[in-house]
Amino acid sequence: MEIQKLNWAGIKLISNGKTILIDAVEDFSYYKPVLGDAVDQVITFSDHVQADYILFTHLHLDHFDKSVIKKCLKKDGKLIVYSELEPLVRKHVEDVEMVVLDLDETFTENGITFKPVFAMDGVGEIQSSWIMKDATIKIFHGGDTIWHNQFWKLGKENKDIDYAFLPVNGVVVNFEIIGLEYSPVPASLNLKEAFAAAHLLHAKKLVPIHYGLFTHEKCYIPQVFDENDLKIVSNEVGQKYVILEDGKMLMGS
Repeated sequence: MEIQKLNWAGIKLISNGKTILIDAVEDFSYYKPVLGDAVDQVITFSDHVQADYILFTHLHLDHFDKSVIKKCLKKDGKLIVYSELEPLVRKHVEDVEMVVLDLDETFTENGITFKPVFAMDGVGEIQSSWIMKDATIKIFHGGDTIWHNQFWKLGKENKDIDYAFLPVNGVVVNFEIIGLEYSPVPASLNLKEAFAAAHLLHAKKLVPIHYGLFTHEKCYIPQVFDENDLKIVSNEVGQKYVILEDGKMLMGS
């Protein structure tokens, strides 16, 4: 399996000759009032990527980009959708084949298996995490989940996760400008929570996502950390990690 980090929480995977996109976003412009000018400083990929499968953890526009679906999904490609999101997705996307899965239900095609699993969204909207595997690699993608009490269960029920892609910026949001009331409680996993979650998932390595790109002094305030912090928390929790910069490749075997 070949894995490329895209913008923010997005990843592209190539397995058995098939291309899969998870939380792949190019257009962050809606959030410019609360995320700042960094929304214009992202990598583009839609002109050259054709996907056989597209997945997303939830419908926040930094994880769900309908223009990417329109540009990138092959004519015979499939959207793989968590069942509770299906009615909402159908309002945004037309004339594509959907594979709709309940929580913990699996779909296997071309030697690749997909499964939505429990997640908890920071502002109470519908979200799932995704587990995807082929014959050699299994990944967990956690969108922008917050801490919850199911990581123990997920780790017991889903053995041999190689890479856990988890948010790490522990962001406090003040999105009143777009109708979301302020809360001082982080709306995604912070660094230590992400390492702990990866540890409970028994993942060989944590791959941090959902950090570093966006910040706003009043509206979007992430936890700040550096390489030394990563090393300290890694040693404290006993969890290995790998940093994958946007656009870079992670070769699995």
